[in-house]
Amino acid sequence: MLEDGAPLRDVLLRPLSGSEEDWLAHHPRTPSAPAVTRLLGSCLARSDGTPLGQDLARRLLVGDRDYLMLQLRRLTLGERVSAALACPACSARMDVDFNAGDVPVEWRPQQEATYTMTIGREATARRQVRYRLPTGADQEAVLRLNGPEAVDMLFSRCLLDDGGVALTPDERTTVIDVMEELAPRLDLELDVTCPECGHSFEVPFDTTAFFLAEIRGSRQQLLREVHILAFYYHWSEADILDLPRERRRSYLSLLSDALRQD
Repeated sequence: MLEDGAPLRDVLLRPLSGSEEDWLAHHPRTPSAPAVTRLLGSCLARSDGTPLGQDLARRLLVGDRDYLMLQLRRLTLGERVSAALACPACSARMDVDFNAGDVPVEWRPQQEATYTMTIGREATARRQVRYRLPTGADQEAVLRLNGPEAVDMLFSRCLLDDGGVALTPDERTTVIDVMEELAPRLDLELDVTCPECGHSFEVPFDTTAFFLAEIRGSRQQLLREVHILAFYYHWSEADILDLPRERRRSYLSLLSDALRQD
């Protein structure tokens, strides 16, 4: 939602530049939620080209943020995703591959910033409660809490009006179920069979966390690329880091060809 409460429909998304890659490399312990806010705030713009900014990126729904991070991964690293998993039965390492474009996305366009629903089974106990869906800001707010505490805090932040009476556990579950049905979601589970022992299992795959780990894991490669371009082209570090990865590596490829010819 925008500052005036209107839904945000169209955005422009650019791939990561070296600057964002460098930031991730230098903040290896930053949790996913604030890292996503930082990246989307930098790489997203409104349809008129105005940068979205971190405040608005923080207000995006969790499902929308996950979807945009998946698209950011596709723009930056391409379609193919290659990961390594460990078999829960024999601990053997196995490689899995899939296309980012095949990740299932549940589209649930939002028309309102808040929702109301009637709860309570008895006519005299029925009342309306008002709530909203979780955002990046909510994710950041519960970072340092354990599982149950995080769930409680997240729900309390999203429940705007309990109708004057505290929700019972059953009523709370009902509201949470409806929230999950309304929220957009990117949900990937991999069906895997171990090549060593034949054990078949399903494993949830967090595409956002994996993308962040991919970029953080290439820190030394980024340093080498900056060094080579600075050494041969005499560009500043800032100028090189402003380039997206694909452009940076295109220059490196041209440079490699030129050096071989020499």
